[in-house]
Amino acid sequence: MNTTETETLQGAVEMVRLDETAIWVGMDLIPFEVIAERLFDIEHEGAQAPLTVSLAKPFPIEAGGWVCAYRIAGLGRTHVTPVGGGDSVHAIQLAMHMVNTQLTNMSKYHKITFMGDDDLGFGSVAAAPSAARCPVMGMSLNS
Repeated sequence: MNTTETETLQGAVEMVRLDETAIWVGMDLIPFEVIAERLFDIEHEGAQAPLTVSLAKPFPIEAGGWVCAYRIAGLGRTHVTPVGGGDSVHAIQLAMHMVNTQLTNMSKYHKITFMGDDDLGFGSVAAAPSAARCPVMGMSLNS
């Protein structure tokens, strides 16, 4: 979900407006209180540029479960994605897994490093039991 001029402030917690492609029905604004951030270097057209990954504080949703959003910002673009999990820790784990997937895909086109190393530090998450389903999205937790 790309954001354009979508960030507003409500008190001390940043609220992020999701774009029209968001599949989170009924969530026009989500809170984005940064709990962790990692700065990478990305090579683009022969030059180094910063790439920032931010994880937001998870929050519960009315339908059950939790959401942890993450933001990838760099090269003039900002991408915000909410990730649902069974509890707050699960939502963080799945958000980190999604970050790993996106960075892995991006590294096919750009050299990305963390503190000069190719290991970006977002490994895979241990698998959930095979029958486990996300209470928010209803999908298998092993997909």
